[in-house]
This record gives sequence, C-alpha cells and structure tokens, in this order.
Amino acid sequence: MDVLPSQRQPTSSSSLKTSSLGGGNNRDQQVEKLLKEVKQLKQKVDVLDKENIALKKSIYDLSARYAASISQGGLSYRPGPFVIDNEVPTTTSGKAQEMISKAVQEAGGDIEPFQSVYPHDARDGKPFQMRYELKGHTGAVYTVEFSLNGALLASGSFDKTVRIWDTASAQKETLCLKAHTLNISDLSWTADSSMLLSGAYDETCKTWDVDTGKLSGSYDTEGLVQCVGWDFVDPSIFYYGTSRKVLAMVDIRTDGSASVIRNDSMINTLYSSRDGIHVITGDAHGMLKVWDIRSKQCISSKLNDPGKMPITHISIGRRSTDASRRAVDDYDEPRYMAVNSYDNLLRVYDRGMDPPKSDNRLVHTLKGFKNKNWPIKSSFYCGSGYNSSILSRPSGTNDVYGDPDMTTNPGDYLFDSQEPKEEKSVLLATGSADPYAYLYNVGEDSAELMQRLEGHTDRVYAVNFHPTEPILASCSADFTVKVWGPSLNRGKKKTIN
Repeated sequence: MDVLPSQRQPTSSSSLKTSSLGGGNNRDQQVEKLLKEVKQLKQKVDVLDKENIALKKSIYDLSARYAASISQGGLSYRPGPFVIDNEVPTTTSGKAQEMISKAVQEAGGDIEPFQSVYPHDARDGKPFQMRYELKGHTGAVYTVEFSLNGALLASGSFDKTVRIWDTASAQKETLCLKAHTLNISDLSWTADSSMLLSGAYDETCKTWDVDTGKLSGSYDTEGLVQCVGWDFVDPSIFYYGTSRKVLAMVDIRTDGSASVIRNDSMINTLYSSRDGIHVITGDAHGMLKVWDIRSKQCISSKLNDPGKMPITHISIGRRSTDASRRAVDDYDEPRYMAVNSYDNLLRVYDRGMDPPKSDNRLVHTLKGFKNKNWPIKSSFYCGSGYNSSILSRPSGTNDVYGDPDMTTNPGDYLFDSQEPKEEKSVLLATGSADPYAYLYNVGEDSAELMQRLEGHTDRVYAVNFHPTEPILASCSADFTVKVWGPSLNRGKKKTIN
C-alpha cells in the first residue's frame, strides 16, 4: 500500500531538525575545546616569556652559573658562531649559517686597496686589519687589558686563568696565572706595569707580581666582582665593584680590609679619577654616579637612558702623557667618556670643563653593534700618532645608524702626517654580541662607523687600545685574543713599533 507524500513529510522534517541540532552541538563543543586549548597555549607562552625575561635579566648571574658548571664538569662548551637576537626568533644553527654565508659574501671587497706596512693581505682596503691571533685560553676570554708601558697584554677567561702576552716582540704567552676558582671578570694594571689586579666571580680580587708571575695578595669581596681598577695617584690602593651593590676601596699596605660604600644596585663598571678623590661608577639601574671616596658620598648622579637599562662599561680615554702628568701633579681628565648599556647604544659624553665634577653632555649616540643583555666593553684611543678626520657630510642628529653590511669607504679618512690636536678626533672601539668588533671615528661635531672588524667566530666581550699606538686587542667567546693594526694610505707609510 502506497504511503502518501503528506504522511512522509513530517517524519523527514523532524529528522532534519534533530540532525541539525546534533551538528550544532558538536560544533559548539569543538569551538569551546579549541578556545580552551588556545587559552592554555597563551598561558604557556606567558610563562615562557616570564622565564625568558628572568633568564636574560642579568648576564653576570648567567655567567657565574655557567662558569660554575664548567668548573664542576657539568657543562661542555663548544666554540662557534652564536648570536643573541632578541627581536628575530631564529634557531642557533640557522643564525650561524646566516652569519657564515654573510661573511663569505663580504670576503671579497671592491674598494681601492691601501698600501700596508704590515705582514698581512691588504687587498680588501680596510682601515684596520688583524695583525695576529693569540691562542691558549680554554674558555671564553672575557676581558683584555694592555699594560701602561704597552709591552704586555693581559687577558682573563672563563677558564679561570689570567694570561700575560708579550705583544712588543714575540707575540706569545709569557705567563699563565692560576689562583681563581671561577671566571675572571676584570683586570687592571698599575701605572708602572709591574703589578696586575684581577677580579673574579669567586668573590675575590687578587694582585700579581708580573716580574715573577707569583700571587702577591688575595682579598675576599662581598659578592661577585664585576669590575676593578687601581687608584690613579696611589699605587697601593685599588677599587672594586660587586653584584651585591658594593663599591669598595682596598689599601694593600694594610691588613686588606675594605672601605665599603653601599649603592642601591649592582655596580658593573668603575673608573678611578685622576685626582685620586673621585670614582665614577655605572650600575644595573642605568645610573652614572660620581663618588667622593673620602666622605663615601655620591656627589652627582645621571641617568644614562630613560629605559634605565644596565650600564655594562665606562670607557674614558687614556693620554700618552699620563706619566708626565703624574710627575708634575697635573691631572687633567680626558674629554670624552663612552658608556655601553643594554639598549644596543654606545653613548659618548663631553665631560665639560672640570670633570668629574662638571656635568656630562651627550654628544653622540652610536649604533650598529649588539650590546643587549651582554656585558660588552669599549675603549678609546686618544693618542696623537693617528688622526682619522671626518670629511663626509656632518650628521644633524649625531646618531650613527650602523648597517651591519656597510663598509665605509677608506678614502673618507685622511691619515694626517702633521701632529693633530689631541682629542680633536679620536678612535672608539667596542665589542659586540655578534662576532665582530666595531670601530668608530669620533669628532667634535660628528661621529661615523669606520669599520666592522671581522675575524672572531663568537661574541666579542671586550676591546682595549694600546696606550700610545693605534693598536687594538679584542677578546671573544671563541677562546681567542686578536690584535689589530691600521692599514695606511698608499704612499703614507707609518710603522708601529
């Protein structure tokens, strides 16, 4: 018996409604499930971001744990290209490959060559070139410092040793000083170059007799030693800054007890003024402070940048006449001060008429290198044996936007055969979290990126200029120290002794 269409239609409509309701419920459940998963993922991302920020908060703490792990045999370290880039999330291997490819592409320059007096290939036409490499450290080299007489170079490393190199003649290691139990953070020479001061994360400062290679004294500190420096006037007094907000003065003629000044944040770098009274510090809150050592009071303070990023290093130029200035009690301070900080900027200050008491005036802001979250150091060369005058158009803002792929035309720089006014134009070098050192030409009215020094394979922690010659030492996480010297224009030869 046939079923009428009017009898089948209600059944079909009811079935469709039920199916539609069931499909809608399933979609709602799936959407709800996806929303929950997205929420969970966001929570995980937030947690990871917080952990990442905490890990990057202080490279000094990271370095201490890293060095401790090495000393206990719990962490193997293999040198190689490694770049920290907080803005581009790429893998280490991918970044390394990118770095290698870029280096290969840039290896052949087409700029007119210079005539060089050094035993290296000068066909690439760059103002500075590597003269030789010093190998011996078995860990990242963290700090490097020329002696004041220019004959020796000291380097401190994560391998817990201080090594002394003869750079005047043999270019070889002469001493390996062993006493620290964690990585070396800073070094300082006495004025007569007979004694070396070392600070380390083992919470000690040590003094060394360079002639004998023996330990002269060991001084316990309150916290990880971040920076050290001898007093400019009294060769028996040194200063150190620590992770526990301490600036301290030690007289090695006494029992070694320290005179302590308390800061409100970790002291990362210090500079002993030539008057023997004031010490300048840079700290983890981004403050530049001048301390009167006699009264233990801060007499002035200046915020280096609005973001309050930690200051990693203060560099103030040395003069070739420092020794004679001591003899006649003439302690004129160098004009320029450079400040490295975690914001990828190197600020250059004019120190005024009566430093360190006069106000600092920001004159240049240098860019191009990487300093973010790494304790990078810089160095001035103020001697009159080299003058690199800027001929290109002056910059209205005095900002140097360094392009990593940019190579400055050496024809823009003249090597003046006449005696230039000291500090009229100075060289400023800085390390970087990429495997390069950067060289800037700093004048009164303008500053320019002069060259990116290529040769290291890992981040360059520190650089230091020879006290009387335009010779630069750089140290790196690739375990090496490299020494660089200038190439001169054709027909204008100059020999560096």
